[in-house]
Amino acid sequence: MKKAILRIVPGAMMITMFSLTALSQSFEGIIEFKKGTATDTTSYVYYVKENLVRVDEIGGRSKKVEGSFLVNLEAKTMKSLNHERKLYMDQPTPSEPVIKGTCTVTKGQNVKNLQGYKCVEYIVTNNTEGTIITYWLADGKFAFFDKLLHQLNRKDKASVYFLQIPDTKNMFPMLSVQTDLRGKETGRLEVSKITKKVVDKTVYDIPKGYNKFEK
Repeated sequence: MKKAILRIVPGAMMITMFSLTALSQSFEGIIEFKKGTATDTTSYVYYVKENLVRVDEIGGRSKKVEGSFLVNLEAKTMKSLNHERKLYMDQPTPSEPVIKGTCTVTKGQNVKNLQGYKCVEYIVTNNTEGTIITYWLADGKFAFFDKLLHQLNRKDKASVYFLQIPDTKNMFPMLSVQTDLRGKETGRLEVSKITKKVVDKTVYDIPKGYNKFEK
């Protein structure tokens, strides 16, 4: 019996060590990026820690954090914050966006170095929607991003088309350029800064003095 226990314990220790190693390899830190259109530019900041993500939206004109999402990817819950009115509310996951036509995914041959990451080119084309998006994807243990997009279910094409690319569960787009079928640029998402660091868990707390908004 003792020998059997001794055989089991090292195995359990190996599983635990593997889990901790996998967790430690996941990205933790802050990602800052900008979303540009023909008429406006909005900045976003992701604070990533394990299964927790905070998304801050910074207004192009105000230069202030106008709203935030606090997302728990494991529990599949999220809360939205209205900083001007000091309110928060439980935010249900929206319905999945509908894609017209078919998205065709092509892995390009080009490679770029962006923000210190080797980024591979992927091109998603949808003739029905008249849109082509070229992504430059970094593989850096960004497992949170695929889960986050499924949680937020955003309707913008940069998010929707990204989810059509296979095998991207650890990837993050350092740059995406959206064009029409003639090649005219209609939108761009670009990481301006990425910082690996330990994120304080209080970042994901409801700020003091905020009241819950009830519909």
